[in-house]
Amino acid sequence: MAEPQTNHVQYETNIDDMDPRLWPEVIATLLDAGADDAWVTPIVMKKGRPAFTLGVLCDAGLGKAIRSTIYAETTTLGIREVPVTKYVLDRKEESVEVDGHTISVKSAFDGGQLLNRSVEWDDVVAAAKELGRPAKDVLAQASALAHALPQ
Repeated sequence: MAEPQTNHVQYETNIDDMDPRLWPEVIATLLDAGADDAWVTPIVMKKGRPAFTLGVLCDAGLGKAIRSTIYAETTTLGIREVPVTKYVLDRKEESVEVDGHTISVKSAFDGGQLLNRSVEWDDVVAAAKELGRPAKDVLAQASALAHALPQ
């Protein structure tokens, strides 16, 4: 069974005055700084203003660095912090070969029972480009091979 990890925090801030083309770099920078996850949700604020909520999940020990990154990379003036209990399944890193290209596979287990298998999208895209094939075809082949791996 997935065990709780309680030393995590979630940060949120609403932003209505930032060029939305910056969001991919903001998220990448937060992940590089150690965040477990980062996301942007479109919202409508008071007076009908379109805006975005930036959400970040991280280990509480990274709090100062993550907050500093949010302040440096966005136009926010304030950040909300909420303690979070996180449950994480056991994971196993595996791989499959598609026409000579290695595709990473993440397998998730609960109490030793396989629950999910997922292929790494970046590996699929790289293989598809090198093979001159559509990514959807490489994804289908890699997924079929991943699901055939022994448990």
